[in-house]
Amino acid sequence: MAESDLKRKTIKGFFWSFLESILSQGQGIIFGIFLARMLSPDEFGLIGMITIFISISQVFVDSGLSQSLIRKQNCNTTDYSTIFWVNLAIGGLCYLLIWIAAPFIAAFYENQQLIAVTRVTSLSIIIGSLTLIQQTILTKDVDFKTLTKSSTIGTFVSGVASLILAFYGFGVWSLVWRGIINQAVRSVILWGQNRWKPALVYSKITLLEHFRFGSNILIISIISAIYRNISNLIIGKSYSEKVLGYYTNADQYSTMPSSTITSITNKVSYPVLSEMQDDDVKLKTNIHKLITNVMYISFIVMLGLAAVAKPLFGVVLGEKWLPSVVMFQALCFAYSISPMHVINQNIMKVKGRTDLFLRTEIIKYVIFTPLLVLGAIYGIEVLIAGIVLFYWTGYAVIATYSKRLIDYSMTQQFLDFLPLFGIAFVPALITWGIGFVFEIAPVLLLVIQILIYPCLVLFLSLIFKIRAFYEIKSILADKLTVANFLKTFNPE
Repeated sequence: MAESDLKRKTIKGFFWSFLESILSQGQGIIFGIFLARMLSPDEFGLIGMITIFISISQVFVDSGLSQSLIRKQNCNTTDYSTIFWVNLAIGGLCYLLIWIAAPFIAAFYENQQLIAVTRVTSLSIIIGSLTLIQQTILTKDVDFKTLTKSSTIGTFVSGVASLILAFYGFGVWSLVWRGIINQAVRSVILWGQNRWKPALVYSKITLLEHFRFGSNILIISIISAIYRNISNLIIGKSYSEKVLGYYTNADQYSTMPSSTITSITNKVSYPVLSEMQDDDVKLKTNIHKLITNVMYISFIVMLGLAAVAKPLFGVVLGEKWLPSVVMFQALCFAYSISPMHVINQNIMKVKGRTDLFLRTEIIKYVIFTPLLVLGAIYGIEVLIAGIVLFYWTGYAVIATYSKRLIDYSMTQQFLDFLPLFGIAFVPALITWGIGFVFEIAPVLLLVIQILIYPCLVLFLSLIFKIRAFYEIKSILADKLTVANFLKTFNPE
């Protein structure tokens, strides 16, 4: 692919992924705020208790096969159809196993209500298995316009439905059906918009080809899903539904912006970087640009949210959620480094070294295990401190192998994003200090902090001539012209 076409494809992908995040995640935040005011921490805690089981099942359904399809340059009907039928079969099996296990899950948490909640919530596994290939094809083609349409409409319809259910007193079931309806609406739209349909074809040779690449990713994803959600299991078992509800909301609202940035980075960079997998110089140059631009955004967003957390939670969610504030701030700091995990993981994947990917994940979680044990023994504060330490030390572990693959060391990467961290950290510290030093009404404090923080960031970006600021400004100025905006909707 020509350099100009690659750049256009990348920018277009980032634009649509960004738009999807604004529309979908923005709606999710708004609906989540209303639900947080209408429901109790205990009801959010119930959903948090079963998240680990749903997440692990979804990993098995994918089995790393979609990543293999994206990496393979020329996929045919046999590739897509074989993986589709495998995804569907695994989805059905996972649902059956969770349906059988539901009474044991309820007994573990000593809450019989979880039997029905678990069995109904896990319906989303089957729905998800039906749409994996549709999503994979669209991602491979960098067609995020269709993905944006499906996620935006799905979020809106499910959000409205959940508010209606919550208003009429359905409690935790408003959260259960929110997830299922979202998946169902997205599935209908993707099948209607994407012309691909599965053929009655299955090839064992094709499956083995993709499984050889995807098997390591499967193991990695299982380990990741377990450790990413095991905090919920520990908190739900060791403490209470209410404490888990506080943690669930803190994690949800810190994950939303972080996962948005990380997801955009992953969805767009992986298929694009895969096209230059044999040119290390070009790969390193583009990854350097990716790191500086993405981490500039990540640090500004995540540290800014941490700075305004107390008035934000008090005003928007209500005072009953204030115990979530410190958890939220710590998790924002932890998740701010998440894009660096994804970028270095993509280096391994595009170079076909999923063995190194697996090795780094095992090392990371060996480090994390004693931190979890200490958290279970000494309290949730220690547990969250362990999560922060895990994310930052985990990045160091992953980045070690990038020097071997493309001669881009952890030290080089660190020096690339350290100034960007400072540009966000200093304004965030000053902004947080306003609420710490002065006694101001929460609404007024929130307004003052929201005005001051971006002004300080902008000032420092201009004073120190941060290249990422000018590059992002240039991309937005070019992309957001009326002509280019219309061209994006009607590229032909």
